Amino acid sequence: MVIDRKFKGIDLFAFTCCSTITLGVTFLPYVGGDEVRSAWLKVLVAVLPYYLLFFLLKKFSSKYESYDFFNEIKNSAWNWVYWLIIIYFIFSTIASIIFGLEALTLLTKVYLLPNTEQWVVLLLFIIISGFGLAYGITAITRFVVALIFVEFLLLFSIVGLGFSEYFRWIYIPPIWTTDVVTFLKSSLSDMARYSGVIAILGFLPYLKKNTAVFRPMSYGLLLVVTIYVAICLFPLKRPKLYIIFSLLILFGIAVWIPGFVEKIWAPVYFNQLVYSFLVPTIILLLLILKQKKGVYQSETS
Repeated sequence: MVIDRKFKGIDLFAFTCCSTITLGVTFLPYVGGDEVRSAWLKVLVAVLPYYLLFFLLKKFSSKYESYDFFNEIKNSAWNWVYWLIIIYFIFSTIASIIFGLEALTLLTKVYLLPNTEQWVVLLLFIIISGFGLAYGITAITRFVVALIFVEFLLLFSIVGLGFSEYFRWIYIPPIWTTDVVTFLKSSLSDMARYSGVIAILGFLPYLKKNTAVFRPMSYGLLLVVTIYVAICLFPLKRPKLYIIFSLLILFGIAVWIPGFVEKIWAPVYFNQLVYSFLVPTIILLLLILKQKKGVYQSETS
């Protein structure tokens, strides 16, 4: 099958942002106390491994002209290994959708549509994702490029509302209430907030040849981090008002992205880290090392 490679860096930027931003935004601490005073440090620390993944994707795209992660696995690995990886990705994606829809449905019903039947709320999310499946990658990309303006609206609204009469701006200095090791362990759960970057692997083959890869992805993820940190640095007097406001904006954005709310979902947390970071990183390293130098080099960055 011939892939129509017509998307540019701005499309990759928008896709990175919209596939990564999740309702983890509303799960960030926004009340007083020790937790909020260290939360913004956690989201900054948790994002660093994904910049390593982006760097490897840049190297991969400079060595493989197709930019096709899964096709290169197929060409480089045994058939059974390829299908094992594909099946793992499929099941992990399905699990992410299930837990994500459950979290989105629960939060929407509790804070936004309390008098609506749960199946109605769930149906709304399924319809939104169904439109994307029906109209394909082009429609999805146009949709997320339009939604990038919503992301900026969300960021500016958070900052703007922070100075309104309903909210109180407080500078929150970083504190350490525990040792470094415990802090890093607790940051692992925040890594799951960025696991939506896995969708980029399926989007890269649709980029035009020699399109910049690293910078659009990095800027997109930086916008997401900025939104997270802004929320942490602007504690609210009326958190319920903020949750309703956020849900109104994010209602139709990250339908397929994992949501994590409860500690009993620890296995899902762990699998998200393996599925979105560890496995792609190992495979990218193997593919990069396998390809001989000089076979294909682009000017992408």
